[in-house]
Amino acid sequence: MKRSIYLRSVVIYIGVVLISIILSFWIMNVFYIDTIRERLEKDITEVGRQTIALYENSSYADPSEFIANIPTFNYNLILYNESGKAVTPIDNGKWRISSQHIKKVLNGGVVRVNDRTASPPSQLNVGLPFQDSDSRYALFIRPDLSFEENTIKRVMLTTLLLVLIIGSTIFVILMRYVVRPIQRLTVATKKVAVGNFAVRINSKRQDEIGDLSRSFDHMAHDLSHLEEMRQEFVANVSHEIQSPLTSIGGYARVLQDSSLDELERKKYLGIIQKETERLSKLSGNLLKMTTLDADDPMFHLRFYSLDEQLREVIVSLEAMWTEKDIEVQLDLKEVQIEADYDQLSQVWINLLSNSIRYTESNGVISIQLKEKSGEVMVEVRDTGCGIPEEDQAHVFDRFYKADKARSSNGGSGLGLAIVQRIVHLHQGNILLESKVGIGTTITITLPKMKKRKET
Repeated sequence: MKRSIYLRSVVIYIGVVLISIILSFWIMNVFYIDTIRERLEKDITEVGRQTIALYENSSYADPSEFIANIPTFNYNLILYNESGKAVTPIDNGKWRISSQHIKKVLNGGVVRVNDRTASPPSQLNVGLPFQDSDSRYALFIRPDLSFEENTIKRVMLTTLLLVLIIGSTIFVILMRYVVRPIQRLTVATKKVAVGNFAVRINSKRQDEIGDLSRSFDHMAHDLSHLEEMRQEFVANVSHEIQSPLTSIGGYARVLQDSSLDELERKKYLGIIQKETERLSKLSGNLLKMTTLDADDPMFHLRFYSLDEQLREVIVSLEAMWTEKDIEVQLDLKEVQIEADYDQLSQVWINLLSNSIRYTESNGVISIQLKEKSGEVMVEVRDTGCGIPEEDQAHVFDRFYKADKARSSNGGSGLGLAIVQRIVHLHQGNILLESKVGIGTTITITLPKMKKRKET
C-alpha cells in the first residue's frame, strides 16, 4: 500500500500531539498538586485550630456532637477517641489513617498524612490533638476538593483536546499546501520520463520546495535542449552518410554498364574512392567526437616543442598548399608546452586544412606562435573568402557549414567542433575573427602547463 507524505505527516502530527497532551496533562496535574499542597497544609491546620477554639468557647459538652453539627464547608472532619475508634463521622475505611498516626495525635502530636496512591490533594490529612475536660481525642481534617479537582481536570482535558482538534485541522489544511507542489512535481517527473520535456513547474515559492521546482525546470530545459541536439545530430549524421552512399550506389550501378570505356570506368572508380574516403573520415571524426565527449577522456601529457610540431604539420600538408600556390608565412618562437601531442596535432591539421581549403590560389596563410605570462598563443591567419558575420557564432557547432554549397568539399562540419573541444580540454581558449572577402583569423591560447584538478 502506498503511503503518501501527506498521510504520513498527518499521522505523525496527531501522534506527537497526543503524546504531548498526555505528558502535558500529567505534568500539569503534578505541578498543580505540588503548588497547592503546601498552602492546603497550612489552611487545614488553621481550620483545625479554629475548630478546637470554637468548641472550647461553645456550650457543647460532647465533642462528637459539636463536630457533627459544625458547618465545615469544603473540609471533612473525623474524630477519634482514646481507644482509636472514630466517633464522628463513621469511618468507612476511605480515610486510610493508621493507628500509629491516631496514637501520635492522641499523645499530643501533629500529623500530616499525604496519601499519593489516591487522587491528591484530597488525600491530604492533618491530625490535631483535641481534648476536653474528661477525654482526649484525635481530630483529622481533609479538604473536600473533589468538585474543584474534577472541574480543573475537565478544563485541562477539554483545552488539550481542543488544541488537538483545532491544531490537527489547521495542520491538515496547511499540509495540503505543502504537499501540492510535490504532487505537481511527481506528475511532471512522470511526463519527463515518457519524453515530454516541455513540462514546467514555474514555482514562485522561496523555500526548499521552490528551489527543487526551479531545479526541475532547469533540468527539463537542459533535457529538452539535449533532445533537440540529439535529433539534430542524428539528422546531420544521416544526411552526411546518405550523400556519399547515394553517390557510391549510383556510380556502382553505372559501372555495371559493359559499354563504358576504360577512361570513364577509372573516373567513376575515382569518385567512388573519394566518397569512400569521405565516409571513412566522417566515421573517424564521429569516433573522435565521442571519445572527447567522454566524462574523463584519456590524455597523454608530455613536454615537447610546440614550434617543431607546427612545422611538422605544415610539412605534412605541403602537397595541399603547394598545389594552390599558397604562400605560408611562419613566425614561430621556440616554446615548450605540456600537452597531448596527438590531440594538438589534430587541432593544427584541422585549422590549416580549413585555411588551405577556403583560401584561393596564390593566397597567403600566416602562422604566428608567441609566449606570454605562462601561456602560449597560436594565431592562424588566411586570406580566404571569410565567414559571414551571422554564421560566425555557429562555426564551432557540430555539422554546421557556413556555406551549404561547400558540402562537396569533403568537410563534415565536425572539424572546428573537434578543435574547440580539444582546446577546452587543455584548459585553453579559441577565438575566431573573420571578414567576408578579406580572410579569417583563429587565435588559440593554451597554458604552458596543464592545470591539475584538486582532489
